[in-house]
Amino acid sequence: PRSFLKALRDRSDLIEYRQANLSNPIVVSKCFSDSAPNGLLYTHVLDITGELVPNRPAEVYIQRCFRVPLLIARAAAAQRSRDPESLKAYIRFTGPFYNHPDVDKRYKESDPDGWKPRGPQAVWWHEILRTIGSIEELPLVVLRSGLVYGPGNFMFEATALTLLGLVYKNLGRDMQLLWSPDLPKTCMNSQDIAGVVWRAAEWISTLSRKEADAIAGSPIPPSYDPSVTPENCPDALPASMGPVIIPTFNLADEGDATQAKLSAVISRVFGINATFLESSEGLFDGKTLGEIIEEATEVHLNAWNEIITTSNPPVPDTPLSPYMPPGLIMEHGCAMDGERIKKASDRPFRYPRFDENAIHDYVNWCREDGIWPETNLYTG
Repeated sequence: PRSFLKALRDRSDLIEYRQANLSNPIVVSKCFSDSAPNGLLYTHVLDITGELVPNRPAEVYIQRCFRVPLLIARAAAAQRSRDPESLKAYIRFTGPFYNHPDVDKRYKESDPDGWKPRGPQAVWWHEILRTIGSIEELPLVVLRSGLVYGPGNFMFEATALTLLGLVYKNLGRDMQLLWSPDLPKTCMNSQDIAGVVWRAAEWISTLSRKEADAIAGSPIPPSYDPSVTPENCPDALPASMGPVIIPTFNLADEGDATQAKLSAVISRVFGINATFLESSEGLFDGKTLGEIIEEATEVHLNAWNEIITTSNPPVPDTPLSPYMPPGLIMEHGCAMDGERIKKASDRPFRYPRFDENAIHDYVNWCREDGIWPETNLYTG
């Protein structure tokens, strides 16, 4: 995006952009031995590596969600062992990859029921937390996100729902969503996440790991998935070692979002109606859920293609997309309690909830980057 390239140009004194094969241990080690532009060793590491696309082979997830971040964590720990004053904060992200079946409950960081991975992708995003959490040299904080939307996001869940508002405005139909309107969908805007990341890094930089564990430590339990074996992944922490205590914060805003709340905002912004199909029984005329999703996806993408190719000007190469992989459309909630991060933060969120203002600002960001389809469907 233009904004990313602009940041590289405007802050070349602070930002150096590198591309590297992080699956290569030598390359990862060199990233830490080759100093930053100011000649100093890295003091803050933010690791957001991992595979976000669902339904990939297990080997892909083991490599990208486990082995790569483990290499980075070990290299960071090695730097700190050489120079104990160098690395002050190591922030590891994980996403909304967990089963939260109780629609009335908001899962705290310390609740083991909120740490049950949802599928093979989630297993390896989860297991890496336990493994790097056992590296005592790391000044580690785990940030568990809900649905991320806002600048820098182009697809999936909250962002895709926004784009579907434009699609259904174009189609002239009600936007029909699967599952209950009460299905929780914890959110946070990317700009607020950026602020939380920095505050979390500053927080951990003043504490020992033991002190941080005492304040915000959460027991991260094993996934107990049968694929986590020494044969598949020798470096994975055995389930027999039990939970690993790690300073952890849920990235949850104050909106307590549900499907109903999200769709209500979309409805107001685009002037459409939203309805819910709460059960698949008797609603699909004998078709499977997979067939229904496939048909809906085709309708969405055809309409989206029409929008981006007939806009003024056309934006056929926009990274924006209403597409969601079938795994993300299944019935699953994201229900996280945000009280801990709210108490730890020393300033209010810029976007305390997913609302019209957040959408307008996101659209304007897309416009500045030249990726928003300008049509009469949305003129805000």
